[in-house]
Amino acid sequence: MNVGDTIERAARVHRDRVAVTFGSRSLRAAEVYERAARLANGLAGSGALPGAHVGVIVPNTLESMEIEFGCALGGFIRVALNVRLPEEELLGILEAMDATSLIYTGAFEAVAERFLAAGPDRFAIRLALADEEAGGGAGADYEALLAKASTARPPTAVAADSIYSLFSSSGTTGRPKGVILTHGAQLAVAANLLIEYGGGRPGDSILLPQPLSHGGGFFMLPYFVSGGHCVIIRAFEPAAAFEACERHQVGALKLVPTMLIDMLKAGIAPTASYAPRQIIYGAAPMPHQWLEESLRVFGPVMAQLYGQAEAPMCITVLNEEDHEDESLLGSAGRPYRMIDVRVVDGEGVDVAAGEHGEVIVRGPHMMSGYWGDPEQTAKVLRAGYVHTFDNATVDERGYVYLLGRSDEMINSGGFNIAPRIVEQALHGHPDIAEAAVVGVDHPHWGEAVKAYVVLRPGAKVEPAAIVDYCRPRLGMQRPQEVEIVAELPKSAYGKIIKSELGKPARESR
Repeated sequence: MNVGDTIERAARVHRDRVAVTFGSRSLRAAEVYERAARLANGLAGSGALPGAHVGVIVPNTLESMEIEFGCALGGFIRVALNVRLPEEELLGILEAMDATSLIYTGAFEAVAERFLAAGPDRFAIRLALADEEAGGGAGADYEALLAKASTARPPTAVAADSIYSLFSSSGTTGRPKGVILTHGAQLAVAANLLIEYGGGRPGDSILLPQPLSHGGGFFMLPYFVSGGHCVIIRAFEPAAAFEACERHQVGALKLVPTMLIDMLKAGIAPTASYAPRQIIYGAAPMPHQWLEESLRVFGPVMAQLYGQAEAPMCITVLNEEDHEDESLLGSAGRPYRMIDVRVVDGEGVDVAAGEHGEVIVRGPHMMSGYWGDPEQTAKVLRAGYVHTFDNATVDERGYVYLLGRSDEMINSGGFNIAPRIVEQALHGHPDIAEAAVVGVDHPHWGEAVKAYVVLRPGAKVEPAAIVDYCRPRLGMQRPQEVEIVAELPKSAYGKIIKSELGKPARESR
């Protein structure tokens, strides 16, 4: 099976069910499939051969689903890019990923022009959003291209081990990498998500406010093949997002912690006419006090996922029942049922409960490597496992507790300090909104713990008072230095870039 096979079957079985909604516009499953097939044929008619790399620079919109599925049906390799990236970085990724076609919106006209000028036999398609005029620009008009194309599925042979996408990920370093995912891997991710989080019944629905070029997009396929409904929003605003959930009676919400925290700060809560049955959160640590508040406000509906681009979405899960055990709220959960997850020492031996080690993952959903980077691939893929470079401990029941990246561990006087433990303590301070911890040079200890903190609006607290707060909670692991900052530097994917801490603030993107 390949992704196109599952899409075609689902469109036939669930043809009249609403599959995707954006604002006031919706498409049924059969309509999504028809438009996806037209796109696949339109790309082929424009010269794209099966296996061609198609760059996609499109914000969350109704067409997001058909673009992903159209690439799958045509046997094209989708290179989805985050629209928050700057122009030079977008062009750099397109070049590094060997893209020869591009689908874009009007805001990226300059990128399209430079992309087309950079090499021969390139092709671009311009999708006009609601506030943009159709036609014009460097690329062919998206709707005009679809109107002329056939609705028949292209006769392209696609194997399960054919490349489905190059998933551009910056991780925590800010340096994009092309993660190779096959059709088989994409299907395995979909199956894993359905097993662990549900959404497998016709009519089930989910809100997707994250960039669909990133984690949120992985939920489109499992919901589509199940006859489900994806409600997409472009810019997250707590009240508007919750209103969309209530209007469509959305069952599940897929959020990053900052979105969930913003909802709580805005006073969002279940109403007499609507309450979510599930809130899935992940991609960044969730401060303990906000997780407790989420449970108080929304009830036992929280589910955490931990994954990374190299093992998309699927490493461990802390399900709704787990959240009822307060002792587990600091955990990332237990391995997905169909995935092998271990915590090992430097020799590859499983650590004992409570000891530190690295999380490694094995399963059919994992990447095949990094595009054009065999050296980095060899560092990460070893003996059949993805090495995550995430440090963790594991308890007797198999619950994993993340400690931070291996390259972030702080060695102070020969003692290893996990930044995440310090950050969790800082997040418990009533005046701290965000915190990030790094090691800095120290003449005696080698490294010392330094914390960068963002205060809550209106809060006033001195750095020395924050150190005193940490003293009884962390002992020798407490920060030696605290710097209060207006904001923490983050990538376009919402992850804190610790290498940027201490540098002058970058211009907003």
